[in-house]
Amino acid sequence: MKNLKKVICIISIITIMMQAMGCSQIDTNAEKNSLSEVSMESASGEKQTISLPYIERHPSQDNYGRIVGKVSKLPNTENGEIEIRSADLSQIDLSNELENLLLTTYDSKTKWPDNLPEGFNPNNIMERCKDPGLGVRNLHKEGITGKNVGIAIIDQELLTKHKEFTKQLKYYSENDSIKEYSAASMHGAAVASIAVGNTCGVAPEASLYYIAENFITENYTGRVAKDINELLDLNKLLKEEEKIRVISISWGAEEEESDGYKDLKKAYQRAKEEGVFVITTSLLEDDREDIKGVNFIGMEKTKLTDPNDFSVYGKASWAEESDLYKKDYLCIPMDNRCVAAPTGVDDYALYQTGGLSWSVPYLAGVYALACQVKPNIDYKEFWKIALDTAVANDKLDMIINPQGIIEKLKEQK
Repeated sequence: MKNLKKVICIISIITIMMQAMGCSQIDTNAEKNSLSEVSMESASGEKQTISLPYIERHPSQDNYGRIVGKVSKLPNTENGEIEIRSADLSQIDLSNELENLLLTTYDSKTKWPDNLPEGFNPNNIMERCKDPGLGVRNLHKEGITGKNVGIAIIDQELLTKHKEFTKQLKYYSENDSIKEYSAASMHGAAVASIAVGNTCGVAPEASLYYIAENFITENYTGRVAKDINELLDLNKLLKEEEKIRVISISWGAEEEESDGYKDLKKAYQRAKEEGVFVITTSLLEDDREDIKGVNFIGMEKTKLTDPNDFSVYGKASWAEESDLYKKDYLCIPMDNRCVAAPTGVDDYALYQTGGLSWSVPYLAGVYALACQVKPNIDYKEFWKIALDTAVANDKLDMIINPQGIIEKLKEQK
């Protein structure tokens, strides 16, 4: 099992590094019934009262065009994808490149030629891939949107003003590992929009509480423990209908030998005791005592298939020959998702591969929907229902079924 965890951790590290081209304490003696003001204590011990929504900083948008620019041919495939975000392809003949174009990662700023192959319409494909799939939008039509539920995310710098999630964003804090001049990251925009995005999100009316973290630098394990505790302290100040029910962390390379590892385990346990489900990419059997039996893996589909069709999903290309797809592992959407991009508040990017990083906020969103329907649900009950209602196809044994989960909870009510 430790070897399996290392595989997941390495995949998480590679995914973030390839795609990506101080922590404050909260005074829990503050007014608990007020969402408008909380009393904060900085790392230096200085107290200040802040209003919610609270945005510590608005990171600037990134600019990939300065790196990519005009290209004379499609780049080579690396790790199953072709990177053309913000590239100028206007002078290339792509009429016979359908197979390669279906492997591309591109964004709103990618410039296309007129001669594209039949069946490949970049804008139409982006719109299709914004859909969370698996019937989630049918739940939205019923009013099941995560309203009155809080989702917290710990990830990289966020483009706080992006139209996908700026209205849902109630709290944005950066710990000391983040530099004041750093721009928004692709990873942060993606996970936020998968969880709560207006058009991409599973729970588009959930409240978002976000802490920016740097997972690349040393000693991040202890910092993540502080991040979790910051969110749990904040949770004590929130109104009941705004409480954080789940924390999404698209990272799993926990430094077991680090000084902060024990603190991280304590933070996980505290979250469990306070009714907050913490999801990471290393949620594996026997990995964490507080989430025994919660096992999941990502699944992929192609750009041209309907995300609501359970039959089109299959194993991830990087894991087809592994033992990750076990019978009790719930399969979560992962690849070929179109999400918010960090290059502009109206920009989107379609990622050929997302890795488990994209599965974690999806799962958090489904849990938020369940919390809306049954506010006193816990992760154990949720997971049992998720397994009981899972759907199989000819490639996968257990695909998460959001509509099935919600119908089961309605029957209980």
